[in-house]
Amino acid sequence: MNLKAGRHSPLIHWLKRWWNLSLLSAGLVSGWHHADAATFQIFDAAEFSKIVDTNSVVTTNASINSWLEGPVWIPSGGYLIFCDQGNNRLKQLVPPNTVSDFLVPAANTLYNGTMLDAQERLVAVQAGSAGLCVVMVTNNVVTVLASTCNGLKFYSPNDLAVKSDGTIWFTDPGYNSGFTQPPAPTGFETGYYVYQFNPANGNATCRPVITNGIARPNGLCFSPDETKLYVADSDTPAHHILVYSVTPSNTLTGGTVFANIPNGIPDGIRCDVDGRVWSSGGEGVYIFAPDGHLIGKILMTRVTNLCFGGPQYETLYLVGQPYVTSMPVLVAGTPSIKKLGFSFDGSQMNLSWPAPSTGFVLQQAGQVGARAAWTNANITAVVTNAQNMVGVEITNSAIFFRLRLN
Repeated sequence: MNLKAGRHSPLIHWLKRWWNLSLLSAGLVSGWHHADAATFQIFDAAEFSKIVDTNSVVTTNASINSWLEGPVWIPSGGYLIFCDQGNNRLKQLVPPNTVSDFLVPAANTLYNGTMLDAQERLVAVQAGSAGLCVVMVTNNVVTVLASTCNGLKFYSPNDLAVKSDGTIWFTDPGYNSGFTQPPAPTGFETGYYVYQFNPANGNATCRPVITNGIARPNGLCFSPDETKLYVADSDTPAHHILVYSVTPSNTLTGGTVFANIPNGIPDGIRCDVDGRVWSSGGEGVYIFAPDGHLIGKILMTRVTNLCFGGPQYETLYLVGQPYVTSMPVLVAGTPSIKKLGFSFDGSQMNLSWPAPSTGFVLQQAGQVGARAAWTNANITAVVTNAQNMVGVEITNSAIFFRLRLN
């Protein structure tokens, strides 16, 4: 038997969109680059050329006189959802510019962070005095997932990230809570924390995972391989992004400064498939390499949050006040990563990945590397327990499998 799943590991393969780009000579370049409606400040020309075409045009998709937050791309429908906090609702944008209401909640129930889980279900956090919880939204029906932690209420959940094991991680910086600072009245948490819980058990498994070292935990995201958790601290005078190491059992270590945002605050942050961190800031979007050095900036008017979406997840969507804007980029965002696992059952290997998996196809090749000839696997998947499952007979030839966007 010589079947293998993955590129470097016999267990899992993380999809990455590989690019064959000519690299510019290394060196520090600082300057202004105008490309129609887009303006850039570049500090690492070689890295910047891999991810942004300086001839890109920024599209203004919507103008809403409101504070806008929490964008997320819905691949199955081909549209963007974002939070219109000033008008107390979630809105839907069908590119390029068709905007409508997606969900109008009860008064004083502000939505902020939004994300899809592995099954492409919408998970969101509710801020404001009537919310203070993590919810799932399905067909306009809102189901509360976590409303307390160890019997104590949250101040005002703000942003969230979903790990491939199904756990949901979220921040509570206390904005929109009506409280100036902890301690709050009896029954509330004792500080502004980062939490993690398993939605299968809800409140029962909620636990604070970061309780010190951050004044106001705001945006957060995982690295592509989920070994790092990035958390934005938006309180004055910190204005930096911290990085933590994540163990397979979901414990955290570290908490060192990854990068600083000298102008404005870090709010929404996202990783691309190569591990770069894209952060909102006072000048627009800051882009940091995995080692923390600043690659460049996309200079924009006020940006509060961002996400990747569109075909191949190669469109950067930005929300702020009052605009929703977008621009094409040369790298896919981490929503375009799916985890491929396998197990053995007698005479065959069983491959599995989350269902649905909009836009993904299972591919196979006889080798990996530059000479690999990947083709779509002619295998029909069966959905079982929210997983796509396929069985592969054992052979004497090496076969490698991967998931890739069409």
